[in-house]
Amino acid sequence: MKEEIEESSSVRLLRSTSSSGGGESRWVDGSEVDSESPPWSLGGDQDIREGYGSIRRRLVKKPKRVDSFDVEAMEIAGAHGNHEKDASLWQTLALAFQTLGVVYGDMGTSPLYVFSDVFSKVTITSEVDVLGALSLVMYTIALIPLMKYVFIVLKANDNGEGGTFALYSLICRYAKVNLLPNRQQADEYISSFKLKLPTPELERALNIKDALEHKSLLKTILLLLVLTGTSMVIGDGILTPAISVMSAVSGLQGEIKGFGTGALVITSIIILIALFSIQRFGTSKVGVTFAPALSLWFFSLGSIGLYNLITYDITVVRAFNPAYIYLFFRKNSSSAWSALGGCVLCITGAEAMFADLGHFSVQSIQIAFTGVVFPCLLLAYMGQAAYLSRHPDSANRIFYNSVPGIAEVGVMIVSTSLVTLVMLLIWQTNLFLALCFPLVFGTVELIYLSAVLSKIMEGGWLPLVFATFFLCIMYTWNYGSVLKYQSEVREKISMDFMLELGSTLGTVRVPGVGLLYNELVQGIPSVFGRFLLELPAIHSTIVFVCIKYVPVPVVPQDERFLFRRVCPKDYHMFRCVARYGYKDVRKDDHNAFEQLLVESLEKFLRKEAQEFALESSLQEPEFDSISMMSRESGPQDGDGIGELRIPLMHDQRLEEEETLSSQESVPALPASVMSVDEDPSLEYELSDLKEATDSGFTYLIGHGDVRAKKSSWFIKKLVINYFYGFLRRNCRGGAATMRVPHTNIMQVGMTYMV
Repeated sequence: MKEEIEESSSVRLLRSTSSSGGGESRWVDGSEVDSESPPWSLGGDQDIREGYGSIRRRLVKKPKRVDSFDVEAMEIAGAHGNHEKDASLWQTLALAFQTLGVVYGDMGTSPLYVFSDVFSKVTITSEVDVLGALSLVMYTIALIPLMKYVFIVLKANDNGEGGTFALYSLICRYAKVNLLPNRQQADEYISSFKLKLPTPELERALNIKDALEHKSLLKTILLLLVLTGTSMVIGDGILTPAISVMSAVSGLQGEIKGFGTGALVITSIIILIALFSIQRFGTSKVGVTFAPALSLWFFSLGSIGLYNLITYDITVVRAFNPAYIYLFFRKNSSSAWSALGGCVLCITGAEAMFADLGHFSVQSIQIAFTGVVFPCLLLAYMGQAAYLSRHPDSANRIFYNSVPGIAEVGVMIVSTSLVTLVMLLIWQTNLFLALCFPLVFGTVELIYLSAVLSKIMEGGWLPLVFATFFLCIMYTWNYGSVLKYQSEVREKISMDFMLELGSTLGTVRVPGVGLLYNELVQGIPSVFGRFLLELPAIHSTIVFVCIKYVPVPVVPQDERFLFRRVCPKDYHMFRCVARYGYKDVRKDDHNAFEQLLVESLEKFLRKEAQEFALESSLQEPEFDSISMMSRESGPQDGDGIGELRIPLMHDQRLEEEETLSSQESVPALPASVMSVDEDPSLEYELSDLKEATDSGFTYLIGHGDVRAKKSSWFIKKLVINYFYGFLRRNCRGGAATMRVPHTNIMQVGMTYMV
């Protein structure tokens, strides 16, 4: 447990750093003192600053620190519980109905082109061809969407969110694998963070966690895996709507005379424009609108399939025997392998069951698939097989011949890899069961991947090109951002420099609130020094605002902000860490943000004063005895602070002995303790804050230019100076996101050499 030295007269004491060099000392009022000496440092650290004086010193055993804007955020009952809303049966069924219009559109249209593509590679010459292809389709749907996604992958959700980024954020919470080192212990108190309790498999999970955290290569591989999966989703999403719509419209070619390729393309474009134009109304409205149509579609598939099954050849139910798969491959050899590329089309859109989870619920997706989608698709494919057994020459006209958009299988393999890691690290599943998951499903997906790779030259290269393009963009942005953050950490301003400047900061302080945007969660950014050099005056209240994304879907509004004091009280400087989840949308109005910031800052100041008064009253009786011990301890080193070391060690020894008794009862404040409302320093600070607020807010933004060092490799210079620079110049900053007027913005140039 950390100890802090409090001095009533603002005497600064530096705590010895740990052997790793990561130690940090703090002011009693919560301000930060960095143990490092960056370029802005004055020189060697002094153990006691002369000129501030010292009336008395006390050892303070502080309670758990509260850094939140909402000072009661950590006291919420069940703070680590699940945020998923309890839904009634009818609400779940309603959601299941909506999933038909959003989640299962691609999978529902797959009967349009599966057998058409399969039998373009294999000619139907016997019932083995039909039964073998049907058996392949049936067991593919049963293994991948049903067994893998419905019963396993959907359970690996991140507080109700699905997809590759959700899996990555889940892993990041249990292991520090994020390449951007801005994680804080306070993030773990977010109610949606939710850590798992230890299990008998904990030791193995800790070994995996340790390997991920200490090997940068594994972190990079994991990140590339996630970015690759996400890029493939985007690449597949670009082509899938066009393929599905054109496949559906192509049915008109055999029914309408003169309906050629030109009419097919034009009609498909019109439909696609209409479909995308209604996306802006949101998932709920789209789901309600399309759910009836897709429901009718699925029941039509099932009904027509049942009719064909009874009318033409009910004996195709023999395809439930997987031996026909073996017979199919034995008869057709390499042609059968190529036909797998068409068979995989039957699970197109299966990844959407997990990716779209955030819009619905696990139960609704499970009910819709097992109760409607799965049986209707089985009947549809069996009905087509029954028809083909009697009319083998109509295989090419069953539905449109399509190229399998390859990225779909790649995304499934990425999901299999990440879910396996979740099983080992988070679920702490039995090792045998955890390895069975990639062995079974990974093997099936690799087989399909090897089959669809033959489609690369037939058009499958297009989604791969899209995926590669987006992968390069995302990795370049991450790579440049990490280097920029590391540069900011190295160049941050030391506390010695700030203390030498004094509370005036070496310039004139004028009324107003300055919000300085930066990426540091600790320390003072170097860009602040540029503002002090460039501006003739600086605001009376300075708030360092850090926009930080944490690995959770959504951060509740009352847990969004962390607030901490920087430097002594008379500096009127604070740090605000605004935390957002990966699903949070930053559409804050700057006026609302400013109002919330001021209200939260007032709460922080009152809570700080209350804690200070409480600590003073609790520790006052112990001061005399501790001081007597320090005087009787004999001569100390000549550095002027030897008298503080023995009480510090003594208090550390007594701390464990008194922990239980101190937790059992907390004495009330004595009548002599001044109330928070009567604290003159608090009233002065609140008055100063009100004056600054009335004078207005100014957004201080550093216009950073990131450049690679001259000694860097050519590839690094190319990536950082041109590609990453282009992305930074064309990305909207925090002030633009909140639509801050240009008159309220001040910018200074800053170059970061990485």
